[in-house]
Amino acid sequence: MYKTKLSCWQGLPPPQYVYANLRFKGVALEPPNFEPGSWCGAGKCVLDIENEEFILTSRPRKVEGDVRGFAANIYKSKDGVKYDLVSSLLAEEVAEKSKIKIHSIEGTQLLKDPLTGQWYFYLSCDTGPEFIWGGIFWETMLFAADDLKGPWEYQDLVIRHGLGQAYDAVQSRDSSIDIVDGKWWMLYRAHDREWRIRMALATSADGINWTKHGPFLVDGAEVFKFGMSGTTFAGTFGPTFMGLCSRTGLDYRRRRETREVDFCAFNIDRKDMNLETIFRGPWIPKSPYELKQSPLHGSYSSMVYDPWKNRMLLYVEAIGLETKEVGLNTNIERQLVYESQL
Repeated sequence: MYKTKLSCWQGLPPPQYVYANLRFKGVALEPPNFEPGSWCGAGKCVLDIENEEFILTSRPRKVEGDVRGFAANIYKSKDGVKYDLVSSLLAEEVAEKSKIKIHSIEGTQLLKDPLTGQWYFYLSCDTGPEFIWGGIFWETMLFAADDLKGPWEYQDLVIRHGLGQAYDAVQSRDSSIDIVDGKWWMLYRAHDREWRIRMALATSADGINWTKHGPFLVDGAEVFKFGMSGTTFAGTFGPTFMGLCSRTGLDYRRRRETREVDFCAFNIDRKDMNLETIFRGPWIPKSPYELKQSPLHGSYSSMVYDPWKNRMLLYVEAIGLETKEVGLNTNIERQLVYESQL
């Protein structure tokens, strides 16, 4: 499947090579406007092999009028960089069809069901009892359609917070979903009642009915305030994740939170619920569109192999130079494309 420059590389393209050869390719999506708090990203890229197109999802966000994440959009592209809008699910439509009051949409994922050929569109939604910036309770909804243009029909809340499990008692959101060897894998951010963040796993045979397996260890240890977003590939030793991961800490001198974002790859050990590090390297901005001292707000990313040009494409949500002050409601963020030629 993957062609590499050196025949001694087996299995997936080495993440070390992918990381070392990442080059900025272009701007995939601009934010809704350039007012503080305007974002675009939190999506997934997949291939439409039949039509030789890239499909990309995104969540646009605005602050003015307390709008927050107001839609889940789907775009298509021939070159993986320049995208055109195909369809949009507005937050009001999501609430009307699901009969659930939502305050915002965040991470989105899109896959085609190999059995039915339907498109499955997963949305992270703020279902909290009231409007709060950042939200309290988050869950994952599923919509389905025969065509990317819709109409999109509500299926279910496929991953609910809580349900007797402490590790995701508050939030189950911002998933990275892929189909590996016929099994659906969902890695999602789980928040407990103490607001500790871990990555958790759910699997499915059909993309609709999911089984939770609990939170992951990272290299055999419990790691809190840790999140990641990207793509799960079929590796020689089993499912292998590649994308971005973030770790939140505290700057005691300045008395504020800090966030470090790395390019990362992990072997996913389902038996021991462990993420075994293959590689981690700090994110180094290489585009003229990223705030150098704080290029990424979090780990929102998606990676796809381009068989037509034999390259890996990485999509990241980046904080733009237009940002005057880094913060939840002051960032201006767009979706960028990085390329690693194999």
